[in-house]
Amino acid sequence: MATAATVVGISTGKRLHLALKCTTEQLQFQPKERITITAKKSSSNGRQIPQSIKQNRHLESAATLEPQLETSDPEYLVDAILLLQKSMLEEQWNLSPTKTSTKPKDREKAPKQIQVICSGTSARRRRIDSRAKDFNRKNHNNSWRPFISPDKNSLKGYVKGIVSEELLSHAQVVQLSQKIKTGLLVEERRSRLKDRLGCEPSDEQLANSLRISRTDLQSKLIECSLAREKLAMSNVRLVMSIAQRYDNMGAEMADLIQGGLIGLLRGIEKYDSSKGFKISTYVYWWIRQGVSRALMDNSRTLRLPIHLHERLSLIRNAKARLQAKGVTPSIDKIAERLNMSQKKITNAIEANTKVFSLDRVAFASLDSTGESHLDYIADNHVKNNPWHEVDEWALKDEVDKLITLTLREREREIIRMYYGLDNESLTWEDISRRIGLSRERVRQVGLVAFEKLKHAARKKRLGTMLLQH
Repeated sequence: MATAATVVGISTGKRLHLALKCTTEQLQFQPKERITITAKKSSSNGRQIPQSIKQNRHLESAATLEPQLETSDPEYLVDAILLLQKSMLEEQWNLSPTKTSTKPKDREKAPKQIQVICSGTSARRRRIDSRAKDFNRKNHNNSWRPFISPDKNSLKGYVKGIVSEELLSHAQVVQLSQKIKTGLLVEERRSRLKDRLGCEPSDEQLANSLRISRTDLQSKLIECSLAREKLAMSNVRLVMSIAQRYDNMGAEMADLIQGGLIGLLRGIEKYDSSKGFKISTYVYWWIRQGVSRALMDNSRTLRLPIHLHERLSLIRNAKARLQAKGVTPSIDKIAERLNMSQKKITNAIEANTKVFSLDRVAFASLDSTGESHLDYIADNHVKNNPWHEVDEWALKDEVDKLITLTLREREREIIRMYYGLDNESLTWEDISRRIGLSRERVRQVGLVAFEKLKHAARKKRLGTMLLQH
């Protein structure tokens, strides 16, 4: 009795092919054996290949290669149709893989299907969303942005704070200017009240003098400060453009910008919106004045007054005009053209001398290791001469020895106090008070002691040394 079985987990095409093959064999051969088909439901949901049907086929003869199948009545066809229907349902429900292998080795080598489950937003979507947010934030903050690093722009790196890149309208400038004027009036009232009271007035006293509340006073002062800052930050680029014109003229760019900002603040306080002109037109001259003052103060090692710089500028212009006419620009010609005395012209020219460092190389060479100017300048100060110090020390030592060997104790005391050898020198009257003698007696003792020293110095040949000193 031969037994045939079919695997449920195989594909639909193979199952149909097996069913048709069995049907053909049934029609061609007489049934000799009964085929039993057993089907079981798989415990897993299609991840493992179920083996629900076992097939045992016995051959009647070992020499026969193809099995001869026997079946009963049409029950075999019904079972085959049921098996085909079940396979189709499994294919529809994805209970079995599309490709399976009946061999256990092939099943082990087959790669496992890993199902990827997305938990939330993907990384690509998150990157796109973050870029969109950054782009929107940059567009939103395009009008106000802080300048922190001077690498982006060397000039903007000198200004700390938030620099506005959008231009203010005339209506906004007028509104801010009115707030500044209100704050300046409050400060002026404070200074007057200080002069009247003789001390710094409190906020309450200032508010009472203005007939406003303390809260309104503080709000006006804060609005004035904010309005001044906003106007200043909106015109910083004008300061930088003016400062660039004075670059490489002896002053640092930071000093020029600082002077320009001081002039800008001064111009903002002086601006009058009722005149009708733009604020940039008005503050331009204040900024230029501040930058030029900073250049005059920081361009030289030895600072010159402002009036001398202005006089030198007039002298240079007069020289250029005289040379253009073919006239030699002498001092008298320049003084006549400027209607100025020759002494003022001479003083201004002499004050404009260049200053060189003593450490500068006197004679430039390729290796720049030559001697400096200091090596060629003699020091005429006596105290800085080391040999002079040695001579003074030797003379003092010889005089001390001479006084000790020649004079008596009272004479030594009088000479030391009169000439100040130990401390400051004293008069004859002061010495007489300390010793307890009369002034005339002290003077006589001192003169006698001095004659003794002169006589002893001649014997020891110290006269020449005494005369030199």
